[in-house]
Amino acid sequence: MAENTQRKAFFILALAMSLAFALVAVVVKVSADEELRDRLGNTYYVMTLAIIGCVLLVLAGYVWDRTMLQRLKMLRTSVPMGVSSAGESDNDEPDRDEIIVLARNIERMAQALQKTEASYRGIVEDQVDLICRYRLDGKLTFVNSAYASAYGRKRNELVGQIFGLFTPGAEIGGEPYTFEREMDFPDGRRRWFMWTQRPIRDDAGNTLEYQAVGHDITLRKEAEAALLYAKEAAEAADRAKSEFLAIVSHEIRTPINGVIGFAQILADSPLSPEQREQVAIIKSSGQALEKLIADILDLSKIEAGKIEIESAPFGLHKSVEDVIAFFQPRARSAALTLTANIDPDVPAIVNSDEARLRQILTNLIGNALKFTEQGSITVHVSCMRGEPVSMRDSRRALRLFFAVADTGIGIPAEKISKLFKPFSQVDTSSERRRSGTGLGLIISKRLCELMGGSISVESKPGEGTTFRFSLLTDYEKGDTIPPFAMRPTTAGN
Repeated sequence: MAENTQRKAFFILALAMSLAFALVAVVVKVSADEELRDRLGNTYYVMTLAIIGCVLLVLAGYVWDRTMLQRLKMLRTSVPMGVSSAGESDNDEPDRDEIIVLARNIERMAQALQKTEASYRGIVEDQVDLICRYRLDGKLTFVNSAYASAYGRKRNELVGQIFGLFTPGAEIGGEPYTFEREMDFPDGRRRWFMWTQRPIRDDAGNTLEYQAVGHDITLRKEAEAALLYAKEAAEAADRAKSEFLAIVSHEIRTPINGVIGFAQILADSPLSPEQREQVAIIKSSGQALEKLIADILDLSKIEAGKIEIESAPFGLHKSVEDVIAFFQPRARSAALTLTANIDPDVPAIVNSDEARLRQILTNLIGNALKFTEQGSITVHVSCMRGEPVSMRDSRRALRLFFAVADTGIGIPAEKISKLFKPFSQVDTSSERRRSGTGLGLIISKRLCELMGGSISVESKPGEGTTFRFSLLTDYEKGDTIPPFAMRPTTAGN
């Protein structure tokens, strides 16, 4: 191919030089022979100009040919050299003309594009998703069979129509845009689709048209709606259950109080030893039933969201001491040591719900006494002071940390997860089953959460158990004097 080009260039230059030499020879001959010049007259000038024109025409053709060859080479480098349909490579036989080579490459590229387009169309047509393309003015340029089937029309009827979700003036950025939309179709169906739209740009970054793909998510939406309905129904049933328990528990309290009250009256009257023992059983059973009803009522209020946490100043040291004093007779009768240690930096007065704090401590200490046969039970209180609650007063945030540790039988690791579930007991033997309902810990957990804290447990079988819980409170900076006389917070046998 290069030899043909060089040979062609040589012939063109030789022709141009021959014409130039002929022109020079004519000019010299005519100039030397005056008789010949007079005889030719104006024909001499015409012949000279014709020869000059031929030379210029040959040179112009040469320049045009070289320019065309350069452009063909540039175009050829931009067109991939493919393999012909017969499987013959370009190297099998050298082409003798650049135009033939270019034509073959363009033909091969067109065949490759046809194959790619056919493959692309096959992929698009096999999709169950709705796929379409539309111009910047919203008119459709392509729809797949699923799109046409959904609208019950032929493709050629849809092409040129406005895309149903087109918004005039809206422009999609470089990233795909996804949204969900419920759509009505001609057959009366209402379906949910998740649409993904993206722009199709040229090499310069200009948007040519948009492509939209719609995926049917009706089943997912129906499942979500069913799940939401089931959730709301379950929540309504749970609220109804909690309200029912609260009402029933409250109504049962009245006769139970009557039973306990009359049992106390009988105990104060003259009775035989056997009758006094029977009255004591009635009273203890009534008190146990009253405690159970109180726990059910508290749990139902918590579940129904009707319990309120108060915030009022009270003496923290005094409150802990009162709970310890309440359990001291029971601890002495079991030959156990019950003590409370409060860190010196714990404020004497805090703002929180004293009754709920006492309830949590009562549940935890009562459990510790129940499952401790020998040794001791210790209540430890510490704190972490925080930032001011607001800029308008001197109150500061305070997080209280409580630990109730015992030397009891401990809890197996696999049963710790059951502790904070309603009506769940670690030891389900008949002896342990009679001693509690399993509501104390779940109530304590919910109360801790309502008071901005949490509760956890650490235990080793045979070594003891430690319950830790925290509460978020606040205190008045500088106010460390309790509103009543303080007594020692450590008590023992």
